[in-house]
Amino acid sequence: MRARSTTVATWWLSLLLMLLPLSAWAAHAPHSKPEVRVGIVLFDGVQIIDFAGPYEVFGTAGFGVTTVSADGKPVKTAMGLTVTPDTSFADAPAFDVLLVPGGDVDAAQKNAAVLDFIRARSVPSRYVLSVCTGAFILGATGLLDGLKATTFRPAIEGLATEFPKIDVISDVRWADNGKFITAAGLSSGIDAALHVVEKVRGEQSARATALHLEYDWQREHGFVRSKMADRYFPKQFSTVVAWPKDIKFEGLISVGDARQWRIRYRVTTATSAKALSELIDAGVIKAGGWTREPASSGLRWRGEQEGHRIVMALGTYPSDVAGSYEIEMTIAADDAIVPNAAASASSAKPAVP
Repeated sequence: MRARSTTVATWWLSLLLMLLPLSAWAAHAPHSKPEVRVGIVLFDGVQIIDFAGPYEVFGTAGFGVTTVSADGKPVKTAMGLTVTPDTSFADAPAFDVLLVPGGDVDAAQKNAAVLDFIRARSVPSRYVLSVCTGAFILGATGLLDGLKATTFRPAIEGLATEFPKIDVISDVRWADNGKFITAAGLSSGIDAALHVVEKVRGEQSARATALHLEYDWQREHGFVRSKMADRYFPKQFSTVVAWPKDIKFEGLISVGDARQWRIRYRVTTATSAKALSELIDAGVIKAGGWTREPASSGLRWRGEQEGHRIVMALGTYPSDVAGSYEIEMTIAADDAIVPNAAASASSAKPAVP
């Protein structure tokens, strides 16, 4: 009986392995002459998820993936992990898809070897995909001029400033111009890579890949970080508030959704909580667009953005660390929609006979 049970179990295991896609248990595909070839550019400071997430997607989809660096020598990622590329720029094979990840890109976007390689290999590639701040590297090549592009949320304004010829957008998880595709931050690279799989193999193949990865791929309505409510906080905080020179911040909490957000810091400074609140209040008023309102404790302001009434508040709290205290800022969008002034004035005018 035991022998028969073992035989049945072995048969079921064999059937399961037959049903799995070959790519699911292939250790490494770059050397198997795959139908679709992907090249991933690596450099010192590269962000792990920016290249590893898409690598997993493309490998699971059965694409051949090759990692390349300028000299083929190991690179150190932004988090300290050492990665050994498959090959150097000089010995890299031809690619159908070229991936430019992000991370600490300051050096890479000024590296002539990196930029020249991307320019040259973009010509024969069917698709060129950047992830996160990889858009800065791709932007430095000039290949995004006149196209739509997105990037990591905190870097969106910087991308627009540094590359004024690029149409920088912030309300998407990825921007597709046909050949050139840019993903937003970090995990967005997984979604954009699945989008490339869809472009190459079709929607069902992309969905099958996502399911095998146990990834909830939202093809059209996925999470967009830049749509979260912290976008309503005044962008000029760093410049309009006269921060004490000795102040040090330790981030404790930054959470929320599209309607509300909460940020909490531990603050170390000789300036009292009351005095710091006054400095922040002066900065908010200086930023413009905010009106201080009465509050039972702390500070409270009201403003209008994107057609919504916005309420922002500041509170200060004791800390369990000696010589410090905590401050918390919250922001929320009211349900009430503010009518567009021009539209309201226009609608109030009598019709012209």
